[in-house]
Amino acid sequence: MSINEAEELLAIHLRELDTGFDPQVLYSMNRRFRADFRLYPEPILIEIQGGVYSRQAHGSISGILKDNERLNEAAIAGFRMLRFTPDQVKSGEAKETIARALGLR
Repeated sequence: MSINEAEELLAIHLRELDTGFDPQVLYSMNRRFRADFRLYPEPILIEIQGGVYSRQAHGSISGILKDNERLNEAAIAGFRMLRFTPDQVKSGEAKETIARALGLR
């Protein structure tokens, strides 16, 4: 499952959870970081990460360091960030975790 397919499926799951969300939200003006989704009313950001198994992108050392920077910037901006792989979106694990984070389960 590609990241774009995972984002489309997660948008469906978020609608099923009846939570407000915006895609591709800028959350750090200082670093111009964007999250795949921002949930409402809770200050939660969601990132879908590809390349974690191939040691590319998010799975590389530089990717891990960049992800740490992104997590820290999100925390400074007052957000919690949930991170998932496309496989976790496909299996429904992401949806269940998000429901728990929103207090729905």
